[in-house]
Amino acid sequence: MRNDMKLVVVSCALALSSFLGCTSAPVQKVEVEAPQFKVLDAAKGGREAWLDNPNFYAEKEGLNTKDFYYYTGDAQSANKRMACEKAHADTVDDISKQVSVFVDSAVARAQSDSTSDDTTGTTSASASSSETSKISSQLSKTIVGGIEKKKQYWEQRDYSQVGGAKSIYTCWVLAQVAKKDVEQMVQRARTLRLKDDPELKNKVDAKLNTIDKDFDSYIRKQQ
Repeated sequence: MRNDMKLVVVSCALALSSFLGCTSAPVQKVEVEAPQFKVLDAAKGGREAWLDNPNFYAEKEGLNTKDFYYYTGDAQSANKRMACEKAHADTVDDISKQVSVFVDSAVARAQSDSTSDDTTGTTSASASSSETSKISSQLSKTIVGGIEKKKQYWEQRDYSQVGGAKSIYTCWVLAQVAKKDVEQMVQRARTLRLKDDPELKNKVDAKLNTIDKDFDSYIRKQQ
């Protein structure tokens, strides 16, 4: 490099250093959590967007989001096959819980609307967590065969540096379930939610006629 070029480079460096020294904000120290594991092995292809947002991924990839919903389940086990089977079961549980919570919220809103129209007035209340869990469990038994696994990703992890196991498999499953099947689940959850409370059923039943179709809007808000 010629001397005149060296002079230009040095001058620019000094000017930049002086500028940054005068204008830059104080540097804040950020604590970064140390990794809790190291990856020993993993499925080919690496991590994909469906792991975090399955329905958004499905839309971007041109999958059939008109007729299907997409869910992600995950689980861990010392055995890879078992981890992936558990991940599929986790997907079933996730769908059932989501439907149960949605129906409970819809019933509570309908009850609140009915109360405001009713001069006698009753207090709106959601189902207890145990009741919601019971409904979710019953729903899970009805859809096990209706979920299709579309993708699978796994990692073999070593947690020994934090006192854990040396080999644990974490598996993720992308599952596809027909919207019509989920709509049937919503209606079944509605029936289960109201069957032991005739008074509540009389107040809200007419306001829940489109509850199965409303679930689609609910799902889109979750994305």
